[in-house]
This record gives sequence, structure tokens and C-alpha cells, in this order.
Amino acid sequence: MFEGFLYSVNLTTAFLFFLVLLSVYYITKLPPDIPPFPKPVLPIFGNLLSLVSKDVLEYFRKLRNEYGDIYSFYMGNQLIIVINGYSAIKEALVQNGRFFSDRPRNFLSETLNENSGIIFTSGAKWKEHRRFAVNALQNFGFGRPSFEQNILEEAQELVKIFEEQNGQPFQPKGIVNTCVANIISQIVFGKRFKHTDANFRDFLNKMDISGTLLGNASVLVNCFPCLQYLPGDPLKMRYVREISKDFNRWFRCILEDHKNTFEEGSVRDFIDLYISEARKREQKEGELSTFTDLQLYISIGNLFGAGSETTATCIRWILLHFLHFPEIQKKCFEEIDQVVGRERLPQLIDKEHLSYLEATILEILRVYPVAPLAVPHAVSKEILFHGYRIPIGTTIIINLDSVLRDSSTFKDPDIFRPERYLDADGHITKPEAHIPFSIGRRVCLGESVARMELFLFLAALIQRFEFLPVEGESLPERKGILGIAYSPVPFLIRAVRRS
Repeated sequence: MFEGFLYSVNLTTAFLFFLVLLSVYYITKLPPDIPPFPKPVLPIFGNLLSLVSKDVLEYFRKLRNEYGDIYSFYMGNQLIIVINGYSAIKEALVQNGRFFSDRPRNFLSETLNENSGIIFTSGAKWKEHRRFAVNALQNFGFGRPSFEQNILEEAQELVKIFEEQNGQPFQPKGIVNTCVANIISQIVFGKRFKHTDANFRDFLNKMDISGTLLGNASVLVNCFPCLQYLPGDPLKMRYVREISKDFNRWFRCILEDHKNTFEEGSVRDFIDLYISEARKREQKEGELSTFTDLQLYISIGNLFGAGSETTATCIRWILLHFLHFPEIQKKCFEEIDQVVGRERLPQLIDKEHLSYLEATILEILRVYPVAPLAVPHAVSKEILFHGYRIPIGTTIIINLDSVLRDSSTFKDPDIFRPERYLDADGHITKPEAHIPFSIGRRVCLGESVARMELFLFLAALIQRFEFLPVEGESLPERKGILGIAYSPVPFLIRAVRRS
């Protein structure tokens, strides 16, 4: 019996010794001139085991304190480089934007998005379709002052639905998401959907589910693609694929209807503009057009993400904070009541006089940016950056959290304080490093309209309602879920009509 025990100990020791040797060999084979990385780097897994059990944002803050603004880690055998701090991020995305504007080639971009759309494509295809999307959206006034009326109509609808809750507890998520998404819907589909429309609500719900599942599992599947085939679908990747097929079927029906009723010279919406452009490309001899139906389907999904996710998520974060900071809610209301009154909805012309509300929005975007790690970038060629070699195709994480929580720019960065953006005269003063939408060539496509929507939606809600917690229950946690977007955990709220 004792001999058997010694045998098992020796076997375990030998196995551990073999693992150590293998790790040492693996580490010595890693490129010597890449940014520093945490040890150990395990064969097969890399630093994965250190990441999966931690709060990623907190872990990245710790690594920055240890290694500086540029460090790396391994996800499996894939090198990931993290760039922190405003100076380094600006140098990469603005001064060297032509090299840092690609997207990584991985499971998310190649399998789910099939190298299509706007967000996850690179090179000439990305430039072509981003340019088309920007021009098309501008053609409908997207982000311009003339677009204000579209937002005000949805703001009125949101106020109406909140009123229908009669001061009782409710979850604002679905209501807010639907009203905000209807703004981009008017541009893309040429119409808005009723709040009770089952197909539209199902579409938005599945978008939300898909984003959460991908945020949780895409890192693992990008490293180990075989995991998507595990029995029982524990990572829900096959379910995400089914959701993607549902989207495509729904978009296909809408596209076929548009094609059947399309009239050249009579453009109704984004889809009509796309059909027109696709047909022009088809008529050019010898040109293989990238304006395909699949490209349109993925682009529509991208536009909904860029055009509605930021606004809807930020509104929910602010409502949650009103429960924790009633004095901030009170200051916002008193400012609106003094400047606008209650006879009409607040408008964009009021914005310069509603500085405290604007400061509150800026502070939420800082503390809870919708994408604190942005969408991953990749380098289009091997490049030397800050003395480190970055191989071609390397995934680059732009850590916006490191900028927005930087104590050298934002004093007491963990404290929620809108006053930090107000000067002695009560005017807005915003640091250059306030970049919740990122910067450079890949800056969020929906930034301009998101800022308009946030102001008009929130001003309308604060003017009409006081937001209160559920009586007799603890305040909901100010806790986020880091998926594709950084969203608050679902919570209940009461919207009590102001007398």
C-alpha cells in the first residue's frame, strides 16, 4: 500500500516536472521583442486561465500598474496586445491609424459575420461599405439637427409608455430598447414599429441575447474553434448561429418586398439606396461587386448595434444612478424646469443651457462606457510601436477604461461626479481624453446621433417623471455585465409622474 502511494507521488511529480519543462520550452520560444506579458504562459492555454476567473477590467488595471501602457498576453497561442492611456491610444489610432484599423480574423468575424458588414471587416471592403453607410445615413439627416424631429417623436412615445406603468415597478430595458431602435429603423426600413410588434421585439431581444452570449464565449471560441462543436452546445454558439439565421430570414423578407416595390429615383430608406447601388455595380462589366444580400444583412445588424445600443444602454445606466443619487436627479430636473418649463419637450436649442444634464451624460459615458475595451483592432503590417514588435494580424485591444478611469485626467475616477465637467461659470468643459466612443478611423459610426438621442430622451424623461426605487427593497446594484456591450444588470424602477 505504501509502495503504491509512493508510486502515485512519483508519477505526479514526474508529470508536474514535465509540465514545467514544457512551459519553460514554450516561453523560450516566444518572440523576445513583444510587449511584456504575465507569467506563466502555459502551453495550449497561454494566459487564459488567469483571465477567465477575474474581472477583466480590474485585471487589465493591475497589469497596467505592473507593466505600463503597453503589455501583452496569450489567449491559447494567439498574441493579444493591450494599449492603455490616452497618449499611446491616440498615437496608435490617429497618428498610425492606417496600420491599426484592421479587424482580427477569428471565429466572430469569419464564421458569424462571414467577413461581411461594416464593423468586423477590414481593408478595401470596409472602407467601401463604411463610406457608403456614412453617406447613406447623412442622406437621411442622421446625426444632423434636421434629424431632431425623428428623435422627439420617439421620446414622446417613450414618455407615453412610461406613463402607462402608472408608477408601478417595471423593467425599463425592453421599453427603452424598442423606442431607441425605432429611430434607426425609420432610416433602414423606412418605418417604425409599434411597441407591441412581436417580430420587432423578438428581433431586438435576440440581438441582446446574441450580444451577451458572444461577449461571454467568443474569446474562448476564437482561441479554440473546436469548442463550438461540444455536445449539448454549452457555449451556445450553435444557438447564436440559429439567431443569425433568423435575422437573415427576417431581413430577406423585407429585402424582397423592397425589391418588388423599388422604383429608381424614389428612395425610401437605406435598403433602397443599397439596392440602387448594387444594381449600378452589376451593370459595370467585369466588376465583382461586394454589394451582396449577405453584406446588406450584416450591415443592418451593425447599424442597429451602432445606432441604438449605446443610447439605450446609457439611458438605463443613468436611470439606475438616479436611484442611488437622487440629488443628481433633482439638479437635472430643476435645471430643465427653469430653462424649459413643462409646456413643451426640451429641444437641442436648449442644450447649451442644460449644462448639468449634459455633464451627467458625460459622466455616465466615462464611468460606464458601452464598450470599455472597444471592438478589437488588428495591425495590417508588422510594425514597431514604442520599441516593441507587433506581428502582422496581431489582435490589439484598445483599453478605453484605462483612459476614462485615469486619475491623472479625472480626479477620483471611481466617484460618480457630474460637476467635474463644469467650470466656475457652470459651462461644460470636457477633457480631450473623454473618448467613450473611441477615436480614429474606427470611431463609433453612431456617435453623433447617440449624443443627440441621449440628451433628448433623458431631458424628456426627467421633465415628466421622478425615478424612484421599489418600495421596501434594497437599491439595485450598480453592477455591469461585460458582453459585446457593457450593460447594467436588469433592474426594476418606478416612474412617478411629476405634478
